[in-house]
Amino acid sequence: MSVSRLTDSHYIETPRGIFTSAGNWFHITKDSLDTYAPGLLKKQPLEKLIKKAEVWIRSVDNLGIVLFMLLLYSQNLAVAATSILLFVPVWHINKSSFISLPLTAVLSVIDKEIFVVLLSVLVLSWMGITDQYLSVFLGIVFFCILKFGWFRWLVEWLYGKISNTSMLLNDRVLKMIILKYAIKEDIPVKEVDAMEKEILSLIRQQREVVNKYKKKRK
Repeated sequence: MSVSRLTDSHYIETPRGIFTSAGNWFHITKDSLDTYAPGLLKKQPLEKLIKKAEVWIRSVDNLGIVLFMLLLYSQNLAVAATSILLFVPVWHINKSSFISLPLTAVLSVIDKEIFVVLLSVLVLSWMGITDQYLSVFLGIVFFCILKFGWFRWLVEWLYGKISNTSMLLNDRVLKMIILKYAIKEDIPVKEVDAMEKEILSLIRQQREVVNKYKKKRK
């Protein structure tokens, strides 16, 4: 298996897809992308498309933190916690349906670490000043669970177990990013169904490799 990595790139290309330094796997290759959207990579580098896709992936964590902190400040701990437990799975599973370039720009601002950290510090400091120590403690717990992506990974793992024949959530996001930028650049995307079939094929191959590895360890 050949693996290639461009200088200063944050991703590695393999025959079964692209793996990023953030720990995200996309089941598509550069060659297949050139086939389905010819000329797109000349106008929009693959690195940029991947980074935009990762902004949407992390939007689950970032929007979760923003929503939690705003509700913690304006409502109460119970409302904030309940809302997050409902919001994160729903947004993570359905976010690809809302992908647009203007909204991507907005999420890129929220994706800045200083934004969510500053908001969280301000809200939790206020909770501390007003002697709401339980809110401070659980606020820190929720912040860590969301910021490190633990809740998102749990939802993604459960989704993968339930939908064995469907495209994975990351692949759905990157596919929509590719389509949106292709439309922006007036580039026709050929055989979208064929692209989805190839993604599903690479997902199956990846699962077969993982299963073989697990069997060898037993």
